Amino acid sequence: MNQKNESTNKFNNETRYKLNTKWIVTIFIIILILSFFYVEYVKKLTYKNIYHNITELSEQTATQLNLAINDQKKFVEFMVDSINRGFFKTTDEIFDRFKGDLENYNFTRLVILDQNGNGTTSDGHLVQNYTNIQEFFQQNTVYLSENRPSTVSNNQVNIYSKTFELNGQKLVLFATINTTDYKEILLRRLFNGNGGTYLINNDGMVLIDSFDVIKENNVNLYDFFKTHYHAQNPDNLEKINTMQENIKKLQVGTFDIKLDEDIYFLHYEKVNVNDWYIVTIAPNSIIGKELTLFLILSVGICLFIIFIILGISIYIDISSQKKNRKLYKVAYIDPITLLGNALYFKENGSIYLQNPVKNKYIITLDINKFKALNNIYGYEFCNRILKTLGENLSKILPSNNITCRISNDVFATLFSYSKNINQLLNNIFHNVSKLNINGTELHVNLAIGVYKLKQNDIDINKVLDKSYMARSKIKGLYDANYYIFDDLLENQLVEEQKIESCMEQALKDNEFEVFYQPKVFTNTEKIAGAEALVRWRRNGEIIPPNKFIPLFEKNKFITKLDFYIFEQVCKDLACWKEKYDFIPKVSINVSKEHFINENFIQDYVKITEHYHLDRSQIDLEITESATIDANIDILKILNNIKAQGFTISIDDFGTGYSSLSMLQNMPIDIIKIDKIFIDKADLSNHDNIINYIMFLANRLGVKTIIEGVETQEQTKFIREIKCDMIQGYYYSKPISKEDFENYFNQHK
Repeated sequence: MNQKNESTNKFNNETRYKLNTKWIVTIFIIILILSFFYVEYVKKLTYKNIYHNITELSEQTATQLNLAINDQKKFVEFMVDSINRGFFKTTDEIFDRFKGDLENYNFTRLVILDQNGNGTTSDGHLVQNYTNIQEFFQQNTVYLSENRPSTVSNNQVNIYSKTFELNGQKLVLFATINTTDYKEILLRRLFNGNGGTYLINNDGMVLIDSFDVIKENNVNLYDFFKTHYHAQNPDNLEKINTMQENIKKLQVGTFDIKLDEDIYFLHYEKVNVNDWYIVTIAPNSIIGKELTLFLILSVGICLFIIFIILGISIYIDISSQKKNRKLYKVAYIDPITLLGNALYFKENGSIYLQNPVKNKYIITLDINKFKALNNIYGYEFCNRILKTLGENLSKILPSNNITCRISNDVFATLFSYSKNINQLLNNIFHNVSKLNINGTELHVNLAIGVYKLKQNDIDINKVLDKSYMARSKIKGLYDANYYIFDDLLENQLVEEQKIESCMEQALKDNEFEVFYQPKVFTNTEKIAGAEALVRWRRNGEIIPPNKFIPLFEKNKFITKLDFYIFEQVCKDLACWKEKYDFIPKVSINVSKEHFINENFIQDYVKITEHYHLDRSQIDLEITESATIDANIDILKILNNIKAQGFTISIDDFGTGYSSLSMLQNMPIDIIKIDKIFIDKADLSNHDNIINYIMFLANRLGVKTIIEGVETQEQTKFIREIKCDMIQGYYYSKPISKEDFENYFNQHK
């Protein structure tokens, strides 16, 4: 019995052992097969994600480079347009006007050359027999050259150029930029600094190398890969040759290639200038190490699968999480602030938009004049500024925020907030901007744009754009903290785009009309003259000036409109002189945008001479804000205007904080007191601001006029304080040329 039991137990043990062995081998094979397919799946999924990420990063870099180049081209176009309009007589005048603006566009110098390649630079260098000069004279638009050595330094430069005529001579304007200045845009340190970007032309010549491994000039990227990275195997050669062919055809693409025993991912993206290309490269070394580690662990785990099956599952899960965290950090974390990057913000922001929580906001902010801080303190110190600012911002925002650094000094955040948003924004503006960098106290000025999300907002790019719009509204202002996007702003932007699309044609079609608002002498109520005002008649409707004048001042179209209105007024004056032998004194507004060219008045003089007009009958109105602009030599400009025989009015007086000492030195004839003072004045009490202005005018020996007068009570008060002239609806609104003729014939 015992022996039988003993044999049975032995058989059972052997059978169990054989079964366990078979089961272990079976599980081992299954795990091995599953591991193999799993690793391949992870590899394909990872490669797919990297393809997507490197493509997006390359596209973003190309977009930023395109924007920078377009801004620089527009500035060159603006300079040449100013020259062609006759604002300058000599090259020195051109240099004096524009060399102060060069730093804003990263230009190193201006150069003006004749067709023999001879000329000078804005920083005093003499250029003789510049080679290949005809390359630049053959271009009809703003032309951006390939890399070339500078004639006055050891740097490689790119040249923006456009031809013009000055004093009957055909010349070309160069605006040079060090090629390395484009490098800041390309410095995207991918995959722990092992990735980077090349800028090449469509022949493969390297223009910029963010890796700093190519030290020579005129290096071909395709040859560099083949020579330095041993890319001679047929598969690699085929991929490089395919890239070369695609770039020649102006196509884009993404592929992986083995270079120096490592896999690299490449994406080439077209830049919309000179057929240049961005080539972004990222290594697979991190991913490869993780996959190798995973395989080793899988083999080891299979040997002990029976005993630690649960542990293996946990370990695989932990290992996978670690791997994902490392990949996640490389792809989604900004290395300077340790916040999320743009990719993180867009992906997680898209998910956040689906959240049904109410009172969701998106904010973007940046530091005004951050480039100046970089120049003063250096990049390392400014990186600490960015890190500290990000920390301060994260502390102040509600705990459910998504806060990221999405580019340069631009931060974006998404959060929900049910309390007073204005209090939170003021807290951000006043506290986030106070920084302590290694014991150094520093205050930076922030520009903050805010958009409150609506229920149907599902596109992260669109809501981000709206916060950008709001931020651009506040950008550069020091008397406001933030701007909250509203429908008015969106409608305004749409309306501005419509206006800008048709303003040039409207000027050609004479859609802008001159209306005249009469001015009367206070004592006699007879005609004293008029103010010329512009109205835009389009499709039978009048567009009010407040809809287009601020936009024209912003986009500089106002200078063209001012010249147009001035000539229309001169035509009317000449007509009235011939018809009635009478010319009423007319005041015409002059935008301060003209003052960048101090000789603009000469064009006005030519127009008056053409119509044989007495310039003393033309009054040029200058806004008080123009008299206090630090960038304008207003005394020189006003003296020049006065020397040509025009009279001068200061418009909107009392709203611009002019200094009394400056006013007494100005050659002004008339002070126009702003409507706001008569509206707010206590007309029963003569001890008010208007009386002080009248006293000042009498001391300066200038005439006075109060505008915006609408009531008989206001008129009576103005007579009592002995103001010289009155303008306002009480006497007449702005009227057409024909109606004004009838008016001045009845009141002269």
